[in-house]
Amino acid sequence: MPRFFLVPLVLLSLHLLLPSCTPEPEPTGPVYLSEVFDYVYAPGQHASNVQPMDTQYVTGDPALHDGWLSLGGFGGYVVAGFPRDIVNEEGADFEVFALKGAAPEPAVVYVMSDANKNGRPDDEWYELKGSQFEASNRNYSLTYFKASSPNENIRWTDSEGAKGELYSYFGAPNSSGWWWSHTASESITFPGTRLPDAYVNQPVGDADFWSVPPDRFQWGYAENNQGTDYDARAGSNLLDISNAVDAHGQTVQLAAIRFIKIQTAVFQQAGQTNEVSAEIRGARSLR
Repeated sequence: MPRFFLVPLVLLSLHLLLPSCTPEPEPTGPVYLSEVFDYVYAPGQHASNVQPMDTQYVTGDPALHDGWLSLGGFGGYVVAGFPRDIVNEEGADFEVFALKGAAPEPAVVYVMSDANKNGRPDDEWYELKGSQFEASNRNYSLTYFKASSPNENIRWTDSEGAKGELYSYFGAPNSSGWWWSHTASESITFPGTRLPDAYVNQPVGDADFWSVPPDRFQWGYAENNQGTDYDARAGSNLLDISNAVDAHGQTVQLAAIRFIKIQTAVFQQAGQTNEVSAEIRGARSLR
């Protein structure tokens, strides 16, 4: 008689010990960037202090650390992803945190959906247009050339046929030290949208005074503390996926995005402030 009850009891015990096959639920509520896929610092005055490991400062909650990621001058960028899709809903969908500074150093934000479902940012990028969309050059590229000696400046040429040098207006006699040591090549080219110059010089007496006109960048950019989309408490700009445009500048309807690219978009040296360069501290979905 006991044998008839032994088998069901053993099976029941084994069933209780087996791990559940139920898939983990998707995270709900706001999420932060969780992975960095690419980062390149463009020539700038902070080159000697910037390290690849600084990318740690764009993942997770920026309230938990005091660091930031410097992108450098025009073209410097970071590519990162969220742990799940960010759905495009009414109004702003995510925010980009930046270093709280005295004036804007605008960066353009690009978005990408995970269309092929491989968890990698290898589909098509779409720019999020901002208030200076019509005045920007969306087919711009800039090439920097490493200084040939420690006593020279970094030279540059662009897609418009212009050329020049980067000048250090304070702290160093030249810009040779602005070349990032992790850029192994003798030159580097950055394609991307170029925004209008940010700063205007309005001298006070004999002294230069560089400032950004309040209406210059009204909305749509990262590290823009004069924007109508700026959250002063969080130090972030609110971005709307519905502002995505394709390579031809035409609006595209994206149901959701998974990856973002943030790129310094002003090419200007504003006197003693040196190059305009964005500093980023992460991003978070709003829902």
